[in-house]
Amino acid sequence: MIAMTPILQAASRSIRGLLRAPQIQDFDECRLRNDRQTYVALSRQLVQAQFELRDRELTTRLWQDVANRDLDLGRVVNLLYCCSSPEDDEAMRSIDEGYLALIDRNDP
Repeated sequence: MIAMTPILQAASRSIRGLLRAPQIQDFDECRLRNDRQTYVALSRQLVQAQFELRDRELTTRLWQDVANRDLDLGRVVNLLYCCSSPEDDEAMRSIDEGYLALIDRNDP
């Protein structure tokens, strides 16, 4: 049964892809990309302010920006503490995708 899991996951993705209109997929993909860029950029700024510069004022302003934008705090924290190479785009994307796979976006 465990060996079938990747097959079932691939089938599920294929079926979900058939159920949505292509323009909606493009919009969702574009939105996800823009969201990820925002989260990655802010996370990198926080890494620099909080861990490298140890600048309390800048760190506070950046966390306030996270709150003002109503960003997912867990997603930011995940990028901050789970990615050992915040300058690596691929590592940040992988960490972010892992987090998004674990959460239900419909939860408040």
